[in-house]
Formats: sequence, structure tokens, C-alpha cells
Amino acid sequence: MRAYLLASVLILVVFGSISTYLYQRFSALAAMDFSPPPVAVNSEVAQATMFQRTVKTVGTVRSLQSSVLAAEVSGRVLNIAVTGGQTAQAGDVLIQLDDRIEQAELARYRADMRLAGTLLTRDRALAAEQAISQTALDTAIASFEVAQAQVNETLARIEQKRIVAPFSGTVGVPTVNEGDYVSAGMPLIQIADTTKAEVAFSLPIDSAQLITIGNPLIVQSSSDGATLEGVVTESDPMLNAQDRTRRFRASLATATVLPGEFVRVVLPLDTPESTVTVSETAITYALQGAAVYVIDDSQTPPVAQLRMVTVGDTQEGRVEVVRGLKIGETVVSAGQHKLFSGAQVVINEDSPL
Repeated sequence: MRAYLLASVLILVVFGSISTYLYQRFSALAAMDFSPPPVAVNSEVAQATMFQRTVKTVGTVRSLQSSVLAAEVSGRVLNIAVTGGQTAQAGDVLIQLDDRIEQAELARYRADMRLAGTLLTRDRALAAEQAISQTALDTAIASFEVAQAQVNETLARIEQKRIVAPFSGTVGVPTVNEGDYVSAGMPLIQIADTTKAEVAFSLPIDSAQLITIGNPLIVQSSSDGATLEGVVTESDPMLNAQDRTRRFRASLATATVLPGEFVRVVLPLDTPESTVTVSETAITYALQGAAVYVIDDSQTPPVAQLRMVTVGDTQEGRVEVVRGLKIGETVVSAGQHKLFSGAQVVINEDSPL
């Protein structure tokens, strides 16, 4: 009996010791703080900024006057009077087609016209003396007019053999050589007035409705970043059936960009107004939309809370926040990739993240 009592006491003592040990260990673990340490981030304060609302697109520079000159009639190239890049004045002959047959015909028709003119002068003198009939005089007049018409027709055909500059400008590289045979409608040479330029661009319907004739714009060159000012001068009355956009043209103040150059176009819509802005790095984009981490510094340490916002235009590295943020609120500007909503943060402005 005593052995059983002794064994029971020993068992109670062993299990009591184990229970006491386990209780102390779990109590110590429960008292420990397993929350993650505060995340080091950079911050900034949402500011009130004068913001200019704009419409942005891309366009192509065009010469205010440019033309591809084509052959009106078939013939062989007799002479090319210019070289690519040369300046030509309005009326200058650029390319001459072989017109020797027409010149010979012109000489013959002019001789016929002189003879018809001489006969007409004589018949008029005779008619004044009533020496010939009115029918004979009418025939002489008709003969002279026919000869004159033949001369004019030949002069017109000769003119078709001359490719003339329709305006002053710079000519391009000819597409033919002397001696080549060209057919009617074949392009021969291009001419453009590079002293004046315009930009052509298209806008979708929602933006096109905001732009009117006379709207100022700023053009930025894609090559060197130079900016030019201009004004909208033309627009289509309807949308393009293929892409549902409306075409616009704007004249530029100076022509320091080359025709055909790709440019960025910015069209201001109204006067600048004050709006809430943050730096571009403060915006986090997700499937749900744009968001910012707003820092609640009423707690110790501060806590970052994720907040969905509605953003607008972007200018000079700052983003317009249309809805969801107030002026003076502190947001995380760098280090968001380490955050989650409710995470504790420590502001570290000394080193960029």
C-alpha cells in the first residue's frame, strides 16, 4: 500500500514540475512582441499646386506648302535644272521634257497665223470698198482665229512639258535622270516651303470636343526636346471613319523643326487652377486603380494606411489627385514595395529608398 502511495506522489510531483515549466515558457512567449519592425520610408506632404489642365497627343510636322510635282504628259527628260536641296523661286523651270516636236509645230502654226493675219487685213480693206462678199470676210476671220487657236494649243502643250515651281521653296532629290522616259502622272520632284511649318495631329472624340480653332498649343521636338508655340488653325468637321478621331492642323511660330518630324503636342485647356498634387513616386498603381499610403502620425510609431485615389494629369513630375487626398496629409513617397495597409513606419529622409 505504501508503495502505491509513494508512486502516486512521485507521479504528481513529476507532472506538476512539467506543467509549471510549460506554463512559464508559454507565458514568456505570450509576453513577447512578434510584430514586424517599423519600415523605413520617405514621405512628403500633399501640396496645393497651380495646375494647367491639358490635352496631350503626338503629331507630325508638315510644310505649310509642299507639293509632289508629276508629269502631265508622257515624254523624255531633256534637262534637270535643279539639284536636291536647292532653293527655287516660283515660276522656275525644274525639269524640262523633250518638246522639240511641239516647238516645230509652234513655228508652223505661227507662220500660218501670220499668213491668216495678212489675208484678213487685205480682206477687211476690200470689204470696206465692198470688193468682196461678207462671206469671204467671215471666212478670213475664221481662218485667222483657227490659226491663233492652234498656236495657243501648241503653247499649252509646250507648257505641259515644263515642270515649273508653283511657289518658292526647297526642292527635293529628283526621282528621274536626264534621258529617262516618263509617263503621265509619274512623280518627278518634290518642293516644299521650309520657312513655314504646321503640325498635324488627331484626337479622340472626348478630347476633340474641348479643342477649338485658335486654341494655343506647345510642340516639343522628339529629336532635341526644343519647344515651339503654335495655334490651331484647321479641323475636320467630322470624325475619321477608321479610328473615330478628328484631325487638326496648327501653324507654328517658327520652322526650326523639319517636315516629317515626330513631335509631342500639348494643348492647354483653361487657366491654371489650384489642385492637390503629389510626386509621381507617391502613386501606387494596382488592378483596383491608383492608391497612396497615407501616414497616420497620431500613433507611435506612425502607421501607413493604403487609400484609393483618383488621379488626373501629370506635369513636371507631379500628379494631380482629383479625389481621395487632402492638402497637408503626409504620404509615403518611396519604399511602398515594403508596405502593407496598417504597417508601422519610420520616416527616413536622409537616404533615398
